[in-house]
Amino acid sequence: MGITIAGGAVVMVALVVAAMGAPLPLLSRPADTETVSRRASVASTPPPSATPAPPASTDATPYDPSPVLIAIVQVLIVLTVALVLVVLALVIRSLLRRRPHLELHAEPGFAIPAVPTELLEEARQRLLELETGEPRNAIVAAWLGLETSAAATGLPRLPAETSSEYTERVIGVWPVDSARLGDLGALYREARFSVHPLGESHRDRAIADLRVLIADLEHVASRQAAERALAQANAQPGGAGPSTAGGGRRP
Repeated sequence: MGITIAGGAVVMVALVVAAMGAPLPLLSRPADTETVSRRASVASTPPPSATPAPPASTDATPYDPSPVLIAIVQVLIVLTVALVLVVLALVIRSLLRRRPHLELHAEPGFAIPAVPTELLEEARQRLLELETGEPRNAIVAAWLGLETSAAATGLPRLPAETSSEYTERVIGVWPVDSARLGDLGALYREARFSVHPLGESHRDRAIADLRVLIADLEHVASRQAAERALAQANAQPGGAGPSTAGGGRRP
């Protein structure tokens, strides 16, 4: 990303320097040398009669635009190229940030980690705090609490990620409601960076989103705990295997 922006800056500076130099005759045409030579020879030959020749017309003079017009055209070209480079850099940055999140579950050998107890406890505590206080501060505090506890999963943070994007990616590892997760993150950014007032409707949305996420995480944690208990029981000597897990009956 940095290389793309730096390259765009270098191209922009080069184009600006070129525009500030001597203007190029982009809109003028070179004079026809053969026509000029023919006119010079005709003018030097005396007329056959004493009747003076009419003065040559100046209407055929080629159009020569002013340097100001040429400079304006060159500046417009520079601005167009700079705009294209900026848009390209933004598109590349967006692709670099979204690709690891979209392909996280497709990586070979990726194992979904267990839901940390710290994450669930923090989410429950923030849910209680969301119901009191000023809506903006409550929403921001709730999300920041999730950011702090997201590191308990042990998943590394990508270099191009913000803390908000990292939190969304970590919680999105488990099968939770992605729409609720995205809405809660959007509410946090709105509360953190906007200047318009936030009301009770925003608080109600945040509470509903967080409740759904807590329920989803609790469901995943319960299932993972049951799977671990079953694995431990099967690993013990004389433990009940799959054929005797339904009541221990023997033929």
